[in-house]
Amino acid sequence: MQSAMTQSRGLAGSRLAARSARTTRVQSARAGVRVMAAGSNYQWLNKEPLALIAGFLGWFAPSNIAVPAFGGQSLFGAFTQSIGEELAHFPTGPALTDSFWILMVTWHMGLFACLFWGQIGVQARKQGYFN
Repeated sequence: MQSAMTQSRGLAGSRLAARSARTTRVQSARAGVRVMAAGSNYQWLNKEPLALIAGFLGWFAPSNIAVPAFGGQSLFGAFTQSIGEELAHFPTGPALTDSFWILMVTWHMGLFACLFWGQIGVQARKQGYFN
């Protein structure tokens, strides 16, 4: 005798396959993770808009300070100048040896690090980690 799952019919009269044991195991594992995460005291991924704004300003302000390594320019200034130079010959992208790539990677890594550590710091303070 066939189970209720295999007796069901799908589109165009095709039979629907029964759920495999693997699918059931994966679903139960996911449910367990959700329950464990819900009971956890340390949830670092809660969004805090103020932390995002502070993290952005915390990177944007220092990246605008002129340094001798960039010829008296700031990292952000050199990056935006490089963007302008690349847009001057628009259909052609920057070469792999162009300084644009190192400026882009450096500026964005600093930005994402500030956003990441800002979120962690705000969430840790809210949850009393530093007490």
